[in-house]
Amino acid sequence: MTQFTPTTLLHPSAPISAWFAGPKAENGDWFAGVVQRIVADYHAWRRNYFPEDGVAVDSAARREAEAFRDDFDDRLIELLARLKHDVPFHSPRYAGHMIAEQTLPAVAGYLAAMLYNPNNVSADAAPVTVRLELEAARMIARMLGHPSDGWAHLTSGGTVANLESLWLARTSRYLPLMVADARAELGLSDVGPLDSSPYRLLRWPAHASFDSYARLFTDAASVFGEGSATNERVQRAILRSRHHPAQRGMAAVIDAVDSSPVLLAPESHHYCFDKAMDVLGLGRDALVRVRVDADFRMRPDHLEAQLAEIDRQGKHVLAVVAVVGTTEEGAVDPIDQVLALRAARDSAGEGSFWLHADAAYGGYLRTLTVPDRADLGEPRCTVRVGDSSLELSLQLPQRHACDALERLGECDSITIDPHKLGYIPYPAGCVSFRTNWVKPLARQHAPYIADTATDPESDRRDDSIGVYVMEGSKPGAAAAAVWLSHSLIPLDTSGHGKLVRETIRNACELHSLLEHYPRLSAEAGTDAPEVRAVCLCPPGSNIVCFAFATAGDAPPLPLTLLNALNQRIYHHLSVQTGQRVTDQPYFVSRTTLSNAQYSAETIAPFLDRLGVHITDYAEHGVFLLRSVLMNPWYDQAKRRGRYFLSELVAEMYRLAEQELRAICKASASGAPAAIGEAGQRAEPHHTSRRLP
Repeated sequence: MTQFTPTTLLHPSAPISAWFAGPKAENGDWFAGVVQRIVADYHAWRRNYFPEDGVAVDSAARREAEAFRDDFDDRLIELLARLKHDVPFHSPRYAGHMIAEQTLPAVAGYLAAMLYNPNNVSADAAPVTVRLELEAARMIARMLGHPSDGWAHLTSGGTVANLESLWLARTSRYLPLMVADARAELGLSDVGPLDSSPYRLLRWPAHASFDSYARLFTDAASVFGEGSATNERVQRAILRSRHHPAQRGMAAVIDAVDSSPVLLAPESHHYCFDKAMDVLGLGRDALVRVRVDADFRMRPDHLEAQLAEIDRQGKHVLAVVAVVGTTEEGAVDPIDQVLALRAARDSAGEGSFWLHADAAYGGYLRTLTVPDRADLGEPRCTVRVGDSSLELSLQLPQRHACDALERLGECDSITIDPHKLGYIPYPAGCVSFRTNWVKPLARQHAPYIADTATDPESDRRDDSIGVYVMEGSKPGAAAAAVWLSHSLIPLDTSGHGKLVRETIRNACELHSLLEHYPRLSAEAGTDAPEVRAVCLCPPGSNIVCFAFATAGDAPPLPLTLLNALNQRIYHHLSVQTGQRVTDQPYFVSRTTLSNAQYSAETIAPFLDRLGVHITDYAEHGVFLLRSVLMNPWYDQAKRRGRYFLSELVAEMYRLAEQELRAICKASASGAPAAIGEAGQRAEPHHTSRRLP
């Protein structure tokens, strides 16, 4: 059968507006017909499956169900009414968390497959959607830059994908030692470089480890003969290795190598890595933080220093994590420089390391570089302050983001979340490995899921999913959603890249509006505000973090009052318990920078701009407002005279002035100023033309 090729159906001139329902459901009537067709087609499938079987629910039974249907209608009406109080992610008034409306193909694919309720743990349970998952994952892996002989599959989200990456990075780290043990037990000579100290074997490049694994089976076949008996003999020898973490446990392996493992990650890492260290039994103390720069990108010089310190301590590195799209700042770590450091260490005999990219949020930024780098456009835009339309300069992301993204495919593993910047319904994460040699290491024996492979080559060719992944049951509907959306909206600059480009420009517009609003107000002939917005850093992609502080000659607020001011603003810009969502005109999210996450050295420039002393930061942390600009409708709305970002900034400045007066009044009277507790971790302008 000829395999479907998505690119043959693409319409390259399709606008972004065709991909979504639209903020006012402008494409709703057409899509309602699509939904009706999906449901009717599903019911026809049921009717035509062995039609001679006859009906089971006859008219008499259907008549007896009238009371149930009445109750059903009542409860459905209640449910639909309750859902009206959900957060309006589709609206350009929403600039909060990492979610927006989903693409219409994704919703259609999810709904169509959901009716069949496939479980992608096995092709026996989901023969269609398992194939769709593998095809969708290959689309994503190809976009990320991984080769055709890699291995990718969908997960429930980035947390599981990151955990699975570390799980296999851990096993591959000890693979040379396991192979050396197996060769000794089998009496295979000519071990070559495997005849080295554990210190050296623990610093092998991943590709060398997998090469030694493949050679083990080849050499065994030449001595004992080819066939399943030899393969099983080799597998048993590997399982008996005292360095096998899955069999012996990490405590036994650490004792055997007399060295402790560590994971290196930037200060900006997602909190799921702390959970992963717990789950893997390594302990959170084994997570070594690498400092980030003023733009919250990993510092390669500090990574190099940390690696040297780990060597001096006699420890070894399980993996280095680089973040592509940090959850707070949207920053992209310099993967190209980390790769250069790894190559230099390897050449100098200092050892290599597994490099994992946590691109859960920012992986789709790579669509800006495929097949060539996209142009982010002119570094200026039009905004509206009061009744005046004004030109505003934008600080677009520097070229270094593309330098990193173009090298993304050289990472050993990558996490990406289609349900974030891929605009796919939950749950839809994905993990991609540079080589499918990880599959034999991941295999779990589950005979009711798939036949048991007896050698690595069989595992590499196997199209099963369940026996190689951490999760059990998996929704096939998510696979159908990803497949249909990515089949119709290309993962390159002609398709998805256009959408990502818009979100980056929108974030840059919000950043410039926040920082320059006092000047713009003066140009528009209005009173200068009593407050100012201080942004954490320029957008690295499409996220803006900021805090309001006093302006002009007013003395800086103590940090406790500064946090209270921004908490109060957040209170106005989020739905509170019992509040109707229709009473809330705008939305932002929040986060907190704490000394436990970011060092004083990292935060010092931002604190200085806020007028906050470093010792106060260490005690209280800094409460920030945060906006993720995923909504694609801001530019479209401008064409019809609505400047939603300008309106949002004006409202925030109004609220900031109102709450500053309230806080000063409360402080003078000795009354408490804050609302609630500080939130938990969430998740200069240029005129030159910039590329991403």
